[in-house]
Amino acid sequence: MLDTSPSGASRLIILATEGDGARPFVEGLTRGGIAVQMAPTPEVLMLSLSAEGADVVLVLSAQLAPAGTGGAMRLMRSVPRVLCVLVAAPGDGPEERAAALEAGAAEVLHGGIPLPEAIARIRAVLRRAPPRGADAGPWRLTSSGRRLVSPTNDTLKLTTAEFGLIALLATAAGEPVDREEVCRAVFRRPWRPDDRAVDSLVKRLRPKLPTDAIQSVRGVGYALTLPVRQAQRRV
Repeated sequence: MLDTSPSGASRLIILATEGDGARPFVEGLTRGGIAVQMAPTPEVLMLSLSAEGADVVLVLSAQLAPAGTGGAMRLMRSVPRVLCVLVAAPGDGPEERAAALEAGAAEVLHGGIPLPEAIARIRAVLRRAPPRGADAGPWRLTSSGRRLVSPTNDTLKLTTAEFGLIALLATAAGEPVDREEVCRAVFRRPWRPDDRAVDSLVKRLRPKLPTDAIQSVRGVGYALTLPVRQAQRRV
């Protein structure tokens, strides 16, 4: 397993093998001061993340991500604090790339992208990656003033709908919640296929939260990757 690790550098793991064309990415990123490790399988990647962590995962091989997105998205959702860049297979079209973004990818690079542009886009994702180990504790959701408090005690005031959405998703403990359930719990009405209220609420809330705190689950609804503890009401 190739590992190039300049001390103090941003760290990236490539899910690929030597035969997947990863070498140019390794060399280009390393020249820019980024520590790069190659993981040939998702299992090896997960072991490395558990042992040492990373800032970004680069999923390069279409062979390791069937249909261009499926395997990569499942892997990404299991490591919510790590941003994921997916290099789409050459045959993947706009629909596949859009699906990966909807599923939570921080960036999707089209197949055949010129290497300098790919490196620049990966570096841009690294710049917005949260520091490893930062905000590792749970966030706290309290009904007093409808507040969400970060592990560093930064306070975010929420609207009634925003509070209801986070409370519902937090109760699901990372599992996706469908739009029907969100609509009934937050807006107190049934959901219709043409009803955009849930999606609009998520769109308004996302910029207030850490990157990828709320992930779209295609064909289902939304999942919360942020660790949130709901404060107990006093009696």
